[in-house]
Amino acid sequence: MTHLISIVGAGPGDPELLTMKAYKRLREADAVMYDALHGYEILKIAREDAEMIYAGKFQGDGQNQQERQESIHEKMAELAAEGKKVVRLKAGDPMIFGRGAEEIRFCKSRGLTYEVIPGITAGVAASGMLEVPLTERRKSPMILFYTGHRTDDSLTNIESVIHVLKGGGTVSVYMGLQNIGILAQQILASGIDPGMPVQIMSHVSQPGQSLLSCTIGTIEQDLLEKKPLTPAILFIGKYAEPIA
Repeated sequence: MTHLISIVGAGPGDPELLTMKAYKRLREADAVMYDALHGYEILKIAREDAEMIYAGKFQGDGQNQQERQESIHEKMAELAAEGKKVVRLKAGDPMIFGRGAEEIRFCKSRGLTYEVIPGITAGVAASGMLEVPLTERRKSPMILFYTGHRTDDSLTNIESVIHVLKGGGTVSVYMGLQNIGILAQQILASGIDPGMPVQIMSHVSQPGQSLLSCTIGTIEQDLLEKKPLTPAILFIGKYAEPIA
């Protein structure tokens, strides 16, 4: 039996938002290596006899992330050597803040048979489900996907964020609640209007989905008072408002 490693985007968590190809691979899989997903209903699609292997992480969970990733790679190779069909199930899209590139490089280095199946990334899902356009004709001309959390807890490329915001674009901030105060202060220091809209969207596509609307000038106080749930995605921009 020939092995196949499918690096699959699970989307924001609602099983109905999976691609048909992702659904098919889950039904066929001998083993599913899954991340800390936003909705575990997706796992019920897999066969009852499929081997289910948790390979996820949470921010601040104490894991050495390089060692964790290397163990994932070796497990993928082990399952492939057994001729199994493997689904490597990743939240959102594998190629957006998902370490998909590292797993592809590993498969290439070992000569493994693999494929990549895209998923709906959280920023795109939130835009549609909460009706906040990322771009719009004669308004926002661009979108920046930006990570608010790096391995060393820093924020980088702030100048790119400022450039997009001043150009009328929208910034979609992933994993940003912990450092949003620092980001907001730097945005305000650049001279951007404190009234610029911010949307905080929690549990996108899941039960309890919610939207908190505020501004870049009030966001720190609003977070203290209203405490939105994680996972959350943030939109910042002149036109980052729900459709009226």
